[in-house]
Amino acid sequence: MDKAFDMVGSVSPGNVFWRFKVRVLRLWNVESFTELNEVNSIEMVLIDEKGDKIHASIPRELLYLFCSKIIEGEVYKLFYFSVSKESGLYRTTPHPYKLNFEMKTKVQRCENSSIDHFGLSFTTVGEICDHGPRHDFLVDVVGLITGISAPREYIYHGKITKMIVFEITDNSGKCDCILSGHYVDDFEKILSSLDDGLPFVVVQFAKIRFFRGNVAIQSLLSTRFYVNPLIPENLFFKGGLSLKGIDMSSRIPSIGPPAMASYEDDFLVNYPRTIIANLLERDEDGIYIVCATVDGLVEFSQWWYPGCSCDRIVSASSGAFYCKQCVKLPFKMVPRFRVELRVGDGSGQAIFVVFDNDITMLLGKRCHDLVSLAKDKDAGYCPFELDMLKGLELLFKVEKRCGGGIYFNGSFRVMRICTDISIMGSFESALGEGDSFSNYDATVEEEFVECGRDIDFLNDLVVSPSFDGSGEEFVVSTQSLMSEAINLNQNSAAGVSVVVPGCVELNCDKVLSSKRDLSAAFFEGDDVAASMSKINKRSQD
Repeated sequence: MDKAFDMVGSVSPGNVFWRFKVRVLRLWNVESFTELNEVNSIEMVLIDEKGDKIHASIPRELLYLFCSKIIEGEVYKLFYFSVSKESGLYRTTPHPYKLNFEMKTKVQRCENSSIDHFGLSFTTVGEICDHGPRHDFLVDVVGLITGISAPREYIYHGKITKMIVFEITDNSGKCDCILSGHYVDDFEKILSSLDDGLPFVVVQFAKIRFFRGNVAIQSLLSTRFYVNPLIPENLFFKGGLSLKGIDMSSRIPSIGPPAMASYEDDFLVNYPRTIIANLLERDEDGIYIVCATVDGLVEFSQWWYPGCSCDRIVSASSGAFYCKQCVKLPFKMVPRFRVELRVGDGSGQAIFVVFDNDITMLLGKRCHDLVSLAKDKDAGYCPFELDMLKGLELLFKVEKRCGGGIYFNGSFRVMRICTDISIMGSFESALGEGDSFSNYDATVEEEFVECGRDIDFLNDLVVSPSFDGSGEEFVVSTQSLMSEAINLNQNSAAGVSVVVPGCVELNCDKVLSSKRDLSAAFFEGDDVAASMSKINKRSQD
C-alpha cells in the first residue's frame, strides 16, 4: 500500500492538501432543474485500496476543467480537495463527508489492479424491509429474479418514460425492484440474450421506497445493475442460496397488473357506444363510449385536488392533511388534476369529470407544474393550458351510476380518453341508428394541425431529472424542494404552497400533437395518447 497517499477513511474537514489514489467506481451527470439538457454537476463514488468509499462532486462552474478528464472505472491520482459534510436521503456511502473538486484540484491517470472494480456492500432483502424508505443510504442487493412485469410507458414532466418492475428474492425474503428510463431497454436486451432459467441480478446504489404499499428498491441516476455477473460476490450468493418451491430452470414468471386494453379494443369493441342524450336517459349503470366536443370548463370549479401517494384525496385536519384510505397524516401530498368539462355532441350536453392521467396526456404537463405557477394567483385562477381544451373533439370512456351522481347530478366520471383520429372515425361510422346524432342539426368543420416528428410535442418541455404509478411526491412546504428520485407511480388548502423543481414550459402550437402507438399504459389509466394529426370541431347550427 502506497503510504504517499491518503486513505479515504481518514478524510475530515480542515485540510485541502489531500492526495488519493482511487478508482472512479460510479460516475453520473445531474441535470439542471431549470435548463433543458444543461448539466448542473458531475457526481461520483471513489474507492481506495482498502475498499473504503467516498462521494465526490464536480460543481457546474468547474465542469469545463474536469468533465473530459474523469472516466468511470479508471484509476487516478487526485490532489487537493475541499471537504464538506454529507447528508440527505440519497447517500451513496456511509462516509460522513464528501469531496469537492476545486480549481486547484489535479487529476492524473494511473494503473492499480488491486483496487476493487465493483465495491459492493450487500444488504439483504430482509434488512431492506426493516430499514424502510427513511433509510438515508442507497443499497446494494443481490438476488434471484423470480418475477417480472410488462414494461409500461408514462409521461413524467412531459417526457415519455419507460418503467419495468421485477421481483428479487434471497434467503431473507423478496421485494420489488423498479427500473426506469434507459435502464429498461438495457435490462430487456440482457434478458432476451439469456437461456431459460431464473437469472441472478446485482443492483447497486438503489433507493429504498414504498411501492404499491410495500417496501421496494428503485433505480436512480446513480444506479447500476449486473445480470448473472461472474464476480465472487454473486458466485458466493448462488452457493448459499436455499429457496424452496422455486423452479430455477423455469422462465421468469409475469407479475403485476394485467396490461391495459388497446385503444381500439377499449373504444370500439369492449363497451357500448352512445350519445349524450341517450346517456342521460339510461337507467342502468355501466360504462359507455361517447364522442363529444369540449365546450369549456365548469365555471368556478376546482381543477386540482391534494392527493396522498395512494392516489386518494386528502382532507385538511388540524392544520395537516389526512388520508382516510391510509388512515394517516401523510408527510407528503401530490397535486392531481380533477377537471370538470362541459361537453356536447349535438344531442345534448353533460359534465364530464376528467382526472390526472388523461389531463396530463392532453396537456403534456403534470399538475404540480401548473399548481406551482398558480400559487401566487387570485382565487378562481384557471391556467390557460386548460382553456386550450375548448373545441377539442375526443372519445370519452365514461362511467354512469344511476344511484345519484358520483360528484353531482348530471356529471360522469371519465375513465379514459382517446384522441386517435382513425379510431374516432371508426367510432362515428359504427354508431347505430338509435344512437346516431345525424337527426340533430350539426355541421362539422375540420382544422388541420401540422404534426412534426412523433414526439415533437415534447421538444420544448423542460424535463426535471429525478418513477410508481402513484405519481411524484412533494413535501408540503413553503420552502423549495429537490426531488432526486424518479417516482413510479407524480382544492387548495389555505396557507399551503406546493413548491416543485423545474416548471415545464408548454409550446401551445404543439400541445395537440401526440405520439402514435403508445397504448402500453403506466398503471391503470396512465396512458400516452395516440397521434392526433387533425382536430375535428363540431358546432351546432
